[in-house]
Amino acid sequence: MGELLYELMTPEQAADALDAFLAERGPALERLRLMIAGHGLDPDEMLDGSVYSVSPLWVWITAQAGQLGVDPRPLGSDPTRPLWPSWARHGMLVDPHPPAETLALVDGFTSYLAQVITTEVSDAQWVVGEHRIGTHPILNYPVLATEHHHLFLPSIPLYSAYQSAHGRDPMSGTEMRAYLEHTITALRGEGPVAAVVEEPLVTVVAEVDCFDVGLRADLAADHPQTVERMIADLTDREGVESVHRYGPDALVVNAPEWDETRLKLWCTLWLQRHLPR
Repeated sequence: MGELLYELMTPEQAADALDAFLAERGPALERLRLMIAGHGLDPDEMLDGSVYSVSPLWVWITAQAGQLGVDPRPLGSDPTRPLWPSWARHGMLVDPHPPAETLALVDGFTSYLAQVITTEVSDAQWVVGEHRIGTHPILNYPVLATEHHHLFLPSIPLYSAYQSAHGRDPMSGTEMRAYLEHTITALRGEGPVAAVVEEPLVTVVAEVDCFDVGLRADLAADHPQTVERMIADLTDREGVESVHRYGPDALVVNAPEWDETRLKLWCTLWLQRHLPR
């Protein structure tokens, strides 16, 4: 399947990608256990299957990611790429990127999150992400889903690992546990977060020399300060020359080194982390 992005896959290719992702879950968790043991810690204690265990585990992973930093090689010339988990090879990573060791930590953490979640939500199943909107962020991705909610599990841990690798503020253990609890609640169909949002948080259209970014209609009205923070953070990112807000839900982004998929992924993951739960 090569390096084909999820967004560009046919239904048959996406089904094969889901099979590959699922085949990696057990080995990824075993590698995480070995990495924990290699640092003189008890994997049985750290991976006890409880929701609470996610907090100290994520603190430890964050510390490792911070120490490992970023790989000095560009994505295209990183010789470790064939060894990456399939979701990293078929997703959109950006430079400077975390090294293979950090991606392995995120991969193992993804497997552990899946184990905890499926214990708490017995009807959660792995499926190929589908949506009536062709640009929706989960389209063709391997997602954990119920009739109430669906999510691509590596996304938030990967976003935070990038923060650690770049020396920025990552998600704390408390934040990661809150994210897990929110996810379990949503998958169960409980609370106001349960309804599946029909519209994506962000849409991105490539124009001549810029990107036209549309925000979901409720964001500016219900979370104006969060949107302002996102714009400020986006403006500060490397490769982003300017961000102009020409309407409550509309931005023009000048980022010559970025592409449409990278911008959509960055905005979506930023909002997933920072919107109130």
